[in-house]
Amino acid sequence: MTADSEPKSLSEITRDMGFNMSDVAAFSGLDESTVCRLWDNPEWLDRITGRSLQNLMSSVPGIAEYSAAHSLHRRRDALMTALDREGLSVDPGALEGSDVAQPHLLNALEAAVLIVRGQANQRVSSYIARFWGRDQDRALETLYSNEPGTGLLDDPHRLFEASIDLAPRLNRKTYSFHSILALNILTHQVSKVMGTPEGDLGLEAAGRRSAFMMRGVVMGSLISSGDVELAERYRRELETTPVYAALEEWSFPTYTRDSRISSDFTLPNSLSLRNTAREILRELAVYNDAYVYYLVSTYIPLALRRDPAFGGRVADLAVAVDRRGAGCEDGRVRHACAALARRLRGMA
Repeated sequence: MTADSEPKSLSEITRDMGFNMSDVAAFSGLDESTVCRLWDNPEWLDRITGRSLQNLMSSVPGIAEYSAAHSLHRRRDALMTALDREGLSVDPGALEGSDVAQPHLLNALEAAVLIVRGQANQRVSSYIARFWGRDQDRALETLYSNEPGTGLLDDPHRLFEASIDLAPRLNRKTYSFHSILALNILTHQVSKVMGTPEGDLGLEAAGRRSAFMMRGVVMGSLISSGDVELAERYRRELETTPVYAALEEWSFPTYTRDSRISSDFTLPNSLSLRNTAREILRELAVYNDAYVYYLVSTYIPLALRRDPAFGGRVADLAVAVDRRGAGCEDGRVRHACAALARRLRGMA
């Protein structure tokens, strides 16, 4: 346990402000006997009731901050110990220095514990499936990162190996919405590190599970490899396989929370893509040319069919696509950007 996560009693927390037991009782409205029982107990957070804690947090400076920080530190230390037992070392500096919310990062470390233990059960699928979303994805991206100083783990290769081992066992499970999401999430994170898959994209039995797994692999591989031909192959697959196109159309709105996550992979008939538009504009600016080609040739045309106003950002999208296309080296990407920009200007 680190020094900043050592538990403190109420008397220690209030000492510097000169509060005594009676002061705390008076300000919080608690019985002095209640405060007395907690006063010198460093484990008081485990013994206090919710309403009493709310009273303390709202009336005594430092209580709310201590309660939040101690809870995070205690969970962090427990997860670091669990991961160390599994052969994974957490980088405390990367954990503290990340701009991703600490609870998301701790949830990612919890996922790592489940993955390296390798049990392909319902709890593991259900937990990993909860990482479908922009903020959760950023936490997992930090977990799987092998860049020194930025990744949560000093050496994530044990996690890569465990993820690769777990994925096919999730794939063998009977139909489960959570297992489908979990499989996509795992393959996406691994492919962002491991690169482009070989061979045909078409998977046997083109159902939702295989289609969604393919999407996870392709998106991660595009980000890591910059392979424009892979983006083109993916576009052609969507043209000939309706289930691929349906899942592609479903993915962004649910990932950005423009739509609720639906276990039947459907979207409402009326949908404004406000959050999706913001995310697409961000991705156009930061990802490589191959991923941009995927956006302009595959996803954005699908999105415009669903929401022609593109969350009210059609004009902004036209400018962003035009600007990004002008800087692309590959002629296919420049041409696709120019064609989409012309279409968007006509719609604006």
